[in-house]
Amino acid sequence: MFGEAIRIPLNSVTFDEEEIQSAVAVLRSGRVTMGDRCREFESAFAAYLGVRNAVFVNSGSSANLLAFFGLANPLLPRDKGRRRMQPGDEVIVPAVTWSTTIWPIIQAGGVPVLVDSDPATLQMDLASVEAALSSRTVAICAVHVLGNAVPMQPLKALAARHGLWLIEDTCEALGVRHNGKAAGTFGAIGTYSFFFSHHITTIEGGMVATDDDGLAELFRCLRAHGWTRDLERRAEVEALYPDVDPRFLFVNLGFNVRPTEINAAFGLRQLARLERFNARRREIAAIWDAAFADLIHRECFRPMQFTPGTVGAPFGYPVICQDRASRDRLRNRLEACGIETRPIICGNMARQPALRHFAHRIHSPLTGADRIMDCGLLWSSDPLMTDSDVAYVADAVTQVFRK
Repeated sequence: MFGEAIRIPLNSVTFDEEEIQSAVAVLRSGRVTMGDRCREFESAFAAYLGVRNAVFVNSGSSANLLAFFGLANPLLPRDKGRRRMQPGDEVIVPAVTWSTTIWPIIQAGGVPVLVDSDPATLQMDLASVEAALSSRTVAICAVHVLGNAVPMQPLKALAARHGLWLIEDTCEALGVRHNGKAAGTFGAIGTYSFFFSHHITTIEGGMVATDDDGLAELFRCLRAHGWTRDLERRAEVEALYPDVDPRFLFVNLGFNVRPTEINAAFGLRQLARLERFNARRREIAAIWDAAFADLIHRECFRPMQFTPGTVGAPFGYPVICQDRASRDRLRNRLEACGIETRPIICGNMARQPALRHFAHRIHSPLTGADRIMDCGLLWSSDPLMTDSDVAYVADAVTQVFRK
């Protein structure tokens, strides 16, 4: 079986002729920059999540950028009990995350405080979060890792008790439900990614979601140069500055992180398929859980355990092996069989050399994050995998640990 030229990539092309034709229609229309289709996608996405506002941007990284620059902005809406982020203020974030969860904190003048992650669930450890609080803490950023969810009720209560902003980086967890609620909608701000390999794709793209109308308006302003052009309250704001041409009125700093109409056309088609994609991801994970039952019992490795109350959307199939040697043996065998693998995102970000150049704080030993980095591995749970692909992967993994 393993002599065949089989390749199981980490992700495949999930768009088809519908998306292609919708992109062609945009090009033929002549209106390709952010416009009506983007607004339609924002409305559909907000309705899917059950939130008031969704602000479409050009990547999940840009969504995080707007979230943290929004917290540091002088025009941040006044909020009882929560303060604006000042230079040197701290944001608590898990050590196991993607780099662009952390870089915007630093870029906006904050100091990331890295806390430990649980090797069983891969999510941030809540006891570590509480222990890391200081007088400079202004926000907690929960990261829903690999289609799982952080336990949000206790984290939300902790943030409320201390008057902290709660942000959810949901770039790897679109469609996850936790205690009946969409991941990314527990805190003040949720961020999402539609990169090519994510749960749905707009090729590149991201979204910032919030129930706070004032925050949403701030994000719209920051998204496009600090311009008033795309504000919902545009006329009201422009009336305050009658001496400036309203077509070119700038009321804040900003970036250019706008999406295109092509991205939105893709997103509308992909969003309609999201639930089907995620159901297939769960089905594949369940097949492997059953196939690996003996290996799990023998503690050859352990797959990610879903946080109680979570209906997940497995973003790959992550496992934690007994030790680094067995992880490397599994990785090498799978790659030799044409099965693409990855580390568990960035591993322990505190060990990444880039972080040495920037102010950050580590409150306590990151033993869980180290174990995830040293012993962790994932391979694809792409929703377009065939049953024979799924069986091929199961056989390859089983052979590595055969007695």
